[in-house]
Amino acid sequence: MSDEELAALEETIRSYCGRNSLPSENELTELLDTTISTLEEEDTSYRPLADDGNAGGLLEFRENSLPLVIVPDLHARQDFLPSLLSCSFDGLPPLLSALNQNLVRVICVGDGVHTEIPQLVYERWWQSYEHWLDGNIDCPTMRQEMQECFATIMTVMALKNAFPAQFHFLKGNHENILNKNSGGDYAFRKYVQEGEMVRDFVRTVYSDVVLHLLSCYEGLLPIVAIFNKLGISHAEPGRAYSRQQIINYHSDDNVILDFTWTANDAAEEQSVVRQFSLLGGKPEKGDVLWIGGHRPVEGKYSLRQDGAYVQIHNPFEMNVAFVRPEKGFDPQTDIISIR
Repeated sequence: MSDEELAALEETIRSYCGRNSLPSENELTELLDTTISTLEEEDTSYRPLADDGNAGGLLEFRENSLPLVIVPDLHARQDFLPSLLSCSFDGLPPLLSALNQNLVRVICVGDGVHTEIPQLVYERWWQSYEHWLDGNIDCPTMRQEMQECFATIMTVMALKNAFPAQFHFLKGNHENILNKNSGGDYAFRKYVQEGEMVRDFVRTVYSDVVLHLLSCYEGLLPIVAIFNKLGISHAEPGRAYSRQQIINYHSDDNVILDFTWTANDAAEEQSVVRQFSLLGGKPEKGDVLWIGGHRPVEGKYSLRQDGAYVQIHNPFEMNVAFVRPEKGFDPQTDIISIR
């Protein structure tokens, strides 16, 4: 991108996050159409095709020499990515410029929607829920929630379209706009009936075309990113799967389930080490690292599987993991606050 194009992209992203209104249907459909094409046409050198010819569930960067920024669950925190783009890591230029110069790769672990910080949004969800029960789906509190959700996922899509090989967003358990109980997904509720309320809002305020396109977009998101000695997924790998099973993730509901919904203490023993072995490596127990979000942590991180799995999602902080390929990862120093 030229400097002018990069500045225009930055302005577009800031406009998403600075507005106090919902995007128009045309704006949403155009952006979704573009992003769906981007995901469908990803380079097969790093995203191999499934047997049906569609984009597979695995991102493979075996020869990666780029530093990585790993972003935890966003949950409609519309200021997270814009703040991140202005940050510099380890002598690199600000992240937006570093992406443009192919100096860094960004992997987001998913969960773009549904605000979840109790002190900030509990009352808002309950007010929206009471309106929803009365049939008032498009109420002011729900509009505020959806403005933040759309600002966040539109930013994700804009970055994916601008830097398709450098910026990646994995599917989380909240990427389920239809609130379905199938295909490895479960209908979602935490404070109230968030999944059903969001689906009903989109169906009420927009056409079924937007709902359909959002579902298509979610269905094209990958679920695992693998590097030489690093793996990334939304949740802790529930069990280990072969490379072909992950690539053909839509052929087995359990594959999606086990990388997006795993509860603490629910994964099979040493699933991370076994997963690396099935993906072609023979790592030693202390020689691999898997990073994910999904389950909230206090502080910077939580370690599981004897330190092989690192959880980094603290919903009260804006922390990211910075991984240098040539250097070991220390969660105490390499999980960085961008506030």
